[in-house]
Amino acid sequence: MAITTYATLVDAIVDRMNDAALETYAPEFIQMAEAMFNRRLNNLDMEGTATIPAEAVIPLPTDYKGVRSLHLDDHGPLTQLSPVDFQTRWADDSEAQPENFAIFGGVINLGPAPDTTYTVTMTYLRTLTGLSASSTTNWLLEAHPDLYLYGCLLHAEFRGWNDERLPVIGDAVDNLIAEINGFDARRRRSDNPGTVAACYY
Repeated sequence: MAITTYATLVDAIVDRMNDAALETYAPEFIQMAEAMFNRRLNNLDMEGTATIPAEAVIPLPTDYKGVRSLHLDDHGPLTQLSPVDFQTRWADDSEAQPENFAIFGGVINLGPAPDTTYTVTMTYLRTLTGLSASSTTNWLLEAHPDLYLYGCLLHAEFRGWNDERLPVIGDAVDNLIAEINGFDARRRRSDNPGTVAACYY
């Protein structure tokens, strides 16, 4: 059976655990696995962009995981500062073309505050679109169904406290995440085969 959708993933969990009663708990196992994936995966397929009106304070996208870069219209990239440096540098109320940004307080802060109408394009890491009966697939399930299955089985075993299988499944999850992140790092290499492009996480 190919694991390509939410329903086939649930079927695979029930099959591997040999317990039809676990179908009721499958959404919990999937949710817990996805929380782990969001913490540990850093992948090009998780990148997205958002074009946002430039304000002194900009809400973060709802699927925000981490920032890659911010560009202001055709003026080039904004430089990220730490929250302390940002607040020190832009403590006054002056308005001008933004130069810097910092993320704190759950929002994007631009400094100085925009003096006219601009837009910013944000490249950022997105959290996974969670699987459900109405959202049946995502890029991770399509590309790495083995990781999805093992991540769910790990949490299923926690429910049953199967101590013998937990280390084996845990090692499989760790190895798959390391392989996926390692492959992603290779995808980021520059044209120089001896140089690895910077990873911003």
